[in-house]
Amino acid sequence: MKPTLTSTQRAALVLFIIALVIYTFPLVYNALVTPFFNPVPSQDVVSASLAPVSLLTRGNFYLDQYRRFVANNYSEPNFVAEVNGHMVARTTVVSGVLALPFMGAGLGTGWLARTANVFDIAKLAAAVLTALAVLAFFFAARELTDTATSILVAVAFAFGSSVWATASQGLWQHTPSVLFQSIALWFLARGLRRGARAVIPAGLFLSLATIARPPVAVTAFVLTLFVLRHFRAALIPFGLAALPPLALALIYNAAVNGSPFVFGYQDQVSFGFPQWEAFQGLLFSPSRGLFVFSPFLLLAPIGLWFGWLRERQHLYAYLAIAFIAYLTIMAAWGSLGGWAYGSRMLTDTLPVMCLLIIPAVERIRGRGRAALWVVVLFAAFAQMLGLWDYGVRFHAAGNSVWSIENNEPWFYLKLYIEMAQAFFAS
Repeated sequence: MKPTLTSTQRAALVLFIIALVIYTFPLVYNALVTPFFNPVPSQDVVSASLAPVSLLTRGNFYLDQYRRFVANNYSEPNFVAEVNGHMVARTTVVSGVLALPFMGAGLGTGWLARTANVFDIAKLAAAVLTALAVLAFFFAARELTDTATSILVAVAFAFGSSVWATASQGLWQHTPSVLFQSIALWFLARGLRRGARAVIPAGLFLSLATIARPPVAVTAFVLTLFVLRHFRAALIPFGLAALPPLALALIYNAAVNGSPFVFGYQDQVSFGFPQWEAFQGLLFSPSRGLFVFSPFLLLAPIGLWFGWLRERQHLYAYLAIAFIAYLTIMAAWGSLGGWAYGSRMLTDTLPVMCLLIIPAVERIRGRGRAALWVVVLFAAFAQMLGLWDYGVRFHAAGNSVWSIENNEPWFYLKLYIEMAQAFFAS
């Protein structure tokens, strides 16, 4: 007798396939139709894209073979440093390690004949990793609510946020971060039904998320407090599960960065006192605000109200605290994302924030649920507008991220309309 999939498993499979198809569309379009979508221009993705090729071809993480490529393409390459006579990555390379099978296939098939092709394979790897994050997030949501609500929230997570426009399109630090956080949240949510032992693997994945994106340490800390308070019997094995990634990171740092405690580009990051303007920008800037690009997340305070204050489901309170803690760290950094598209700097908060809206979404029925779907689709449309060049033309034109009348989505929508008019007029 053939095993049959449950309704939840079927929904998860369909979500994964849809996410993978949509995430890889720019790459497939470029290959089969005409080059149109640009590779992610940010320096933040370069070292993680190149490092796995070095590991496969030379057996180390050094980027020495790319000295000429870096010199010819980047006037001020802040993603690399010289350590003990070698060029090394400043940024974490966790996403690059996860991309090893893809880079290996590229080498085996000859796809990596040119260095530039590395970034196409990196885009493919990022798409697959992010589609897996959507899968894990859906299962996390399903532990907390019904299938229909889980699907809506997972679609919002997958397409109505920078999970699509950022994490799925290149090997950012955000890419493995959202994947590992989503898996960790799945185990934590399972613990609410299955008991303390179920949360133990979350320690491993929160540790991996932190190694991938160091500021996620504040999220991991808050969720560890949740385990301490509500699953105390699992705290020691939970903590022990977190040690292997940390040990590997220290070994990597010692071997590549020259010291176990040099994690990369921290010497370039300056944290100060959190600024109110930074809070405003991260949440409400017309071209950077989380609530502008993903307005459905405005349901988060309502989700907190129903989830914690009324139903005493304490996980939601910790999710809210984790978001506030991460937001505060980013406000202390003061960066709104540089030359990027949308709310990139808060991409790592999306797993906790999208779970946080569940108690509010559960209570929206009928026409209200239909209206919420419209909001999610609107957010997805806004994310789609950034896939062409990820904000390069917007910033090159000297636009301000505070401009209301010429915000990023509107800038690209006008540009697309002009391109369409020129195409049909020719």
